[in-house]
Amino acid sequence: MTTDIDNEHHADAGVGFRSVWKYLFRTPHKLDWIDVAGIKTRYLEAGSPSAPVVILLHGAAGSLENFLANIAEYARHFRVLAIDMVGAGWTDKPDYPYTPNVYVKHLRGFMDALGIERAALVGNALGSTVAVYFAKRWPERVRRLVLVGIGAIISDQASFDRFMAGVKSRRGNTAEAPTWENVHHVFKNLLLREEDRLDELIALRLEIYQTREMRQAMPHLFATAAADTCLSHDEWRAIETPMLVVAAVDAPNPMFANNARLVGELCPNARVVEIPGCAMWPQYEQAAAFHAASIPFLLDVAAAPPGDL
Repeated sequence: MTTDIDNEHHADAGVGFRSVWKYLFRTPHKLDWIDVAGIKTRYLEAGSPSAPVVILLHGAAGSLENFLANIAEYARHFRVLAIDMVGAGWTDKPDYPYTPNVYVKHLRGFMDALGIERAALVGNALGSTVAVYFAKRWPERVRRLVLVGIGAIISDQASFDRFMAGVKSRRGNTAEAPTWENVHHVFKNLLLREEDRLDELIALRLEIYQTREMRQAMPHLFATAAADTCLSHDEWRAIETPMLVVAAVDAPNPMFANNARLVGELCPNARVVEIPGCAMWPQYEQAAAFHAASIPFLLDVAAAPPGDL
């Protein structure tokens, strides 16, 4: 027999429980695959088909789960499409280097396959590089940009070299030995707080990394981890697409916050928002602040005052 005390105990226990599914289980959505020029591409879609389109682009060797804390809130305002980019997640992993050109052609093919003429792009880390390259090449197809953990720019060469060496080492070790400990180490550099490194997040990525296809693809992912894939300051100045650049000011590595501030100085239509209490995934660790800044920007309305973030 269950008592009221037992019910109260179980209710309290569920309040703090976090999982991937809890972010989405009340939000209508579709998880599917679509053929993009021969590349079977995984994507998640939510929101009204008639709403403005926002495409979410994850970080290096990541997956659409990078944005699991944002899809439901974004779907209240937008047609949201989160994809596994070529060579990552459960999307196909062809046997050639994944250069910026490969990524943007895949993104354009994805948009074409779904009949999307124009979209806003939200990119995290590598995803920010892909978003910027896409806007540079096809500005008429990009409405707005939100750039998180911004790459494709060098604010300090020594910091850039150290970071890229670390990424190659961590991801290479994880590809060679896809263990729980190695994947957890990757997340230590993505998320500031231990409580945000959910076992479910680690388990999902571990399952991807344990596939033969991912082990073969991992070296191809480093094709963008080089100085020659960064845009010059003059190239950044020439980008006129409105952009919101997120600076995670408490991240252990200050390079990305410095990158964000530099882009804010260079680009004519850039706005920088500083979000504390997070590392490489402010959209996840500080989702409320991220939504308060990014959703009004993407809707092209006045953002919440800084004190409300």
